[in-house]
Amino acid sequence: MAFNETGLTNNPFNEFMSLFTDILGYSFFLIPIGFIAIALYIKTRTVAVSGVWLMASTLMVGTAIFAEYPEMGFIYYLFTVISFVGVIVSIYLESR
Repeated sequence: MAFNETGLTNNPFNEFMSLFTDILGYSFFLIPIGFIAIALYIKTRTVAVSGVWLMASTLMVGTAIFAEYPEMGFIYYLFTVISFVGVIVSIYLESR
């Protein structure tokens, strides 16, 4: 695994992230997304805010990055659906 500067000029995001994705696979992006969601929950103490963050980020990452890896895109879409259900339930329970 060598650093290739030709890849850096053509595709800088994938070149920098290749170290992490080579080790952990494409599920690596769930780690920073999850940490941000946990931090949002600790700050606001509501599931709705962290659920909206999870829904938006996993939907964007699942669509943009994994266009050529549909199996990983499906996993990210599962996280989107789970967070959507969490947001709906949280809004319903907070309104009662």
